[in-house]
Amino acid sequence: MHELWSHDPKVVGEEIIRIVGQRTPVTLFQKGLNPQKLTPSEIFAKAAEPLLLFSKDTPFQAPKEPCLFLYQHNKQPMRGFHTTPVLETNGELGVLFPGSIITIQRRRYPRYAISPRSVATFTRKASQYLNHGIIKNISIEGARLVGKFSEHIQKGDKLSPLSLTLRLRFGDFEEKATAPEALVRRVIELDQKTREFGIQFTLKGVDLENLERYLTICSIENSPPNAN
Repeated sequence: MHELWSHDPKVVGEEIIRIVGQRTPVTLFQKGLNPQKLTPSEIFAKAAEPLLLFSKDTPFQAPKEPCLFLYQHNKQPMRGFHTTPVLETNGELGVLFPGSIITIQRRRYPRYAISPRSVATFTRKASQYLNHGIIKNISIEGARLVGKFSEHIQKGDKLSPLSLTLRLRFGDFEEKATAPEALVRRVIELDQKTREFGIQFTLKGVDLENLERYLTICSIENSPPNAN
């Protein structure tokens, strides 16, 4: 799942300069802890060794052990690097300059069972009735939803728009994504009131990036300890 992208100091340095210059959003991840969102702010070169400085999107206390920092350039696979926090204030975090950068590869369309706190809202196209449900599992192109959905929605109907709020099993980290349209591929009547939908959708732009980041974190969260 993790492949070395580069350990050439020149290439790594140019990549870090790029994410700092573009203020590319970065997610700090360590198993068992709530992922946190950061914004790279500068490279501090006056210390004994260079430090990469981040602004915290919200206050949090970073772990003292090495963490995985994830980021993504537009329309490219997720990348990341392992490094250790060494300097921290309420609003900033400094880490050791990474020695290598990896590429995070997921299987093409893996489907993940996710936290029941992940929810979806939608209307049937041309309808005003708002439906709410729980996301049971999700992939890059579809999901399984369960809820007290309108009996008027049937297989082949289009949902527009579909709003997804994606949460992990722990903490308050979440990603949001919206599909302009989703197709109902399967309908199962679980009981007199509860229905299950299998839906298919295509995301683009920031919404796709948000879902990819969420699925990458799910894949790492579900991987065995020390998995590569």
